[in-house]
Amino acid sequence: MSNLSFDTEKYFKLVLGLGNCSLDNIEQLCNVYAQAGADIFDLSPNIKSLKAAQLGVKKAGLNPYDFKYCVSFGVKGDSHIKKAQINTKKCKRCYKCVSKCPQNAIVMGENGYPKVLTEKCIGCRRCEKSCIDFHDYEVNIKDTAKDFKGEKLDIVELHISSLNKKDIFKKWETILDNFDCQKSICIDRSKYGTEKLIKLVREMTKLNSEPTIIQADGVPMSGMESLPCTLQAIAHAQIYKDLNMPIFISGGTNSFTRELADKFEISYNGITIGSYARAIVKDAITCGDIKLAVEIAKRLVDNVKN
Repeated sequence: MSNLSFDTEKYFKLVLGLGNCSLDNIEQLCNVYAQAGADIFDLSPNIKSLKAAQLGVKKAGLNPYDFKYCVSFGVKGDSHIKKAQINTKKCKRCYKCVSKCPQNAIVMGENGYPKVLTEKCIGCRRCEKSCIDFHDYEVNIKDTAKDFKGEKLDIVELHISSLNKKDIFKKWETILDNFDCQKSICIDRSKYGTEKLIKLVREMTKLNSEPTIIQADGVPMSGMESLPCTLQAIAHAQIYKDLNMPIFISGGTNSFTRELADKFEISYNGITIGSYARAIVKDAITCGDIKLAVEIAKRLVDNVKN
């Protein structure tokens, strides 16, 4: 697989939600954002998710091989790999969790209690209450590599939102040994000070013989048109300015991101948008108005790339 070019091009990366295996949702979003000009689709490490993404691109009348595909893994304790579960012993059936879920992953069950549709849950914790538990949903990296053998896979990413260095390096080395494509590290800096962060990045990238993409996460899965969230992402990206590495900005990203990055002279190669990008087209997709969804998505993509 060919690596991304980082000379002049700025990339728009759409995150479908780590853990999101709702194939219809993936297909619809890839249909919309392929037409809108997105470059990279970030998927849950499931071969069916990749096939759904490519089908969405085909339905848009475009060639799936003109786009890049990324799959992401998480480490133990990472919020990105947690799934919600209703604790029926504590549930008071207030149903607030049903309305709060941005993925429509919580529905009414047959017994009157809410039910989590695991394939749709992305662990965003919007539904968090004492009656909801969160459990790690880990994927075997070696088995996934076998599933993706021979498929178009351009980037493999490791999400880091944990201090468990043993697990981090074990998974990172497994990724390096089993995937022949570009590698990326997405780091949530909430657990790390600047010095420890740079040390971790240097230790990890030293193991990779090719340039490693660093994805600077601000406020993961915030999904808001919020300046404070975006500032966190920009500030995080600034930490890596002297490392001479490809930088993507994520977490709290939205239509403000490029403007703020340019304002503060932050050098970057791509902007990754997930919750916000999905939220702004949700109503149009639900109503079946794909043309409107594409128009909304295109404004966001053009804002990032042009």
